[in-house]
Amino acid sequence: GLEDVRMGIDGIDAEIIRLLGKRMGYVLKAADFKPDEASIPAPDRVARMLPARRGWAEKANLDPDFIVPLYSQIIQWFIQQQIKFYKSRSS
Repeated sequence: GLEDVRMGIDGIDAEIIRLLGKRMGYVLKAADFKPDEASIPAPDRVARMLPARRGWAEKANLDPDFIVPLYSQIIQWFIQQQIKFYKSRSS
């Protein structure tokens, strides 16, 4: 019934959030390999990531016009978190 569907959705959302936390761990670990704060945004890497996410969305039958801006926002937020983390270690 509807409650089972909602429980399934809630479980998926919890997993997405758990995975975003795991992603954060990798993002912060990447700071160890950055020579300076200016290298954190890595626009060339972002430029490669977004088309890949578009392709993944298409393969999953999701609208890439939703997924690409979503990932752009996710990426930018994680970049800001990495910059904050980098600065906190430099202080």
